[in-house]
Parts: sequence; structure tokens; C-alpha cells
Amino acid sequence: LGHKPLFVLAVLFTLSLAWASLVKISNTGITVKGGDKILHFLAYFILMILWGLFVFFSKQQNKNLKVSLIFTAILCVLFGVLMEVLQGLLTTYRSSDWYDIVANTSGTIFALFIFLLIKNKLINFKQKIRYSVR
Repeated sequence: LGHKPLFVLAVLFTLSLAWASLVKISNTGITVKGGDKILHFLAYFILMILWGLFVFFSKQQNKNLKVSLIFTAILCVLFGVLMEVLQGLLTTYRSSDWYDIVANTSGTIFALFIFLLIKNKLINFKQKIRYSVR
């Protein structure tokens, strides 16, 4: 698995998330208490997973992988904050919500912890891929 398709996928997901954050979404009538927070959590979990995989597979060496993943998580959190601020500034049909920021950040941090927990397994997997391609 190369890093270029992951980059394209991460960019497309990021753009889709920005679009979904700023457009007017009609009410479907179906509501689950806290359901939108679950969607925020999942969206930013996926965002961090995609960008984290891109960072992981694009690095030639794994020396500063932890730092790179933390930096990626910070960027995902900042993106989530930016989307909430833009909702309040650019739209009349959406509003900024601190709980959305908490959900976005929680999804990002959860994905980061998963990366850090399985980092060594990912490194071994990456090495196996390199040797099998040669």
C-alpha cells in the first residue's frame, strides 16, 4: 500500500468533512440523543486514521513517528475547531458548539492512542511489505 492513494483519500475525506460541516443539512426527523456527537467522534476518528496512515506509510524511517503522529493529531483538532468557528461565522443555519469540538477532539485522540498502541505492529507490517515487494 503506497502513501499516494492514502494522501488522495485523506484529502477527499477532509474536503468532504469540511463540506458536510458548512452546508445546510435537512432534518431527517430521526434523532438519537447525542447522535450528532457520535458522528463527530467517528468523523474525526476516521480523519486521524487516514492522515495517520498517510504519515506512517510516507515516512522513510520510523524514528520520529510518534512526534509526527502527535503533530497530525494536533492538526486534526485544529481543523475541527476551525470548522466549528466557520459554522458560527459563515452560516446562519449552523452554530458553533463546544461539545462538537470535544467530540471531534475525542475521536482524534482515540485514533492517536490506537496508533501509538499498535505502532510497533505497524512498523513490522511495513517492513514485511518492503521485503516482499523486493
